[in-house]
Amino acid sequence: MALPKWSPAINHLSYADDTILFCSGDRTSVVKMMVVLRDYERISGQMVNKSMSSFYLHDKTPLIVAIRMRRLTGIKQGNFPFTYLGCPVYYGRKLF
Repeated sequence: MALPKWSPAINHLSYADDTILFCSGDRTSVVKMMVVLRDYERISGQMVNKSMSSFYLHDKTPLIVAIRMRRLTGIKQGNFPFTYLGCPVYYGRKLF
């Protein structure tokens, strides 16, 4: 799985101590992302608070991907829409 061709080439957004990371749901990408986070924790002395963290998947993502994400990350799955820094985050069209 990958981002659509027309998607911007963004892999993270950060503000203060909040960060959104983007990756595909394949095992290799998730493992690499977790290695980077573990290295960050080791080097900085700061810890990622997994109980305050969530990952988000498209509704059509196969269930096995969600299960793999929970197993590999130890992070719970959140649901769209969610609010980040006061702004709603969703995919698709916003229906009024």
